[in-house]
Amino acid sequence: MPALLPFVLSLLLAITPLSLAAGNSPASSNAHTIQQQYQSVELDQLIDQNQIPERMVEKKQRVMLSPRAIRFDARLMQRPQPGEFSLVYDALNLWPSDQPLPTINHSAFIQSDDGRVIGAYVTQQAASQLQSLADQADSLPLNCHLYAVHIYNYANGPRLIVIAAGTSSQP
Repeated sequence: MPALLPFVLSLLLAITPLSLAAGNSPASSNAHTIQQQYQSVELDQLIDQNQIPERMVEKKQRVMLSPRAIRFDARLMQRPQPGEFSLVYDALNLWPSDQPLPTINHSAFIQSDDGRVIGAYVTQQAASQLQSLADQADSLPLNCHLYAVHIYNYANGPRLIVIAAGTSSQP
């Protein structure tokens, strides 16, 4: 599946704040195409389906995956925090690509409907979008619609890179 990474990275680069905003308009074919290419998932199910065996948890091992583009609703539990995350680049570099890698320099915690919280890497662009959404909200947690790439599984389930964020379709 190494050929998948250039496709996912091209999707990563295609999502912009304008294309997300345009997604509310039926006239936007670009936003519609992006939404079709990101598989809609329920975060609770994603967590359940991506647990690793206990022996791997004890050894702090991860299962690296071919990147998969997904979208889902979740609650942002805190504003994105800056940091350096070399493991995310190690995971993405397992799948050679001519496409440039995104700048991933933030992390955040997101919550599923059943209350489980997982950590996620956040790109610079998504961090700006989440900051803006949080600035407009009265308080956190904040319901969001997230576009992400699933890159590996570890002790807490799936590890994602959030690449874009918008308002949630949920109340």
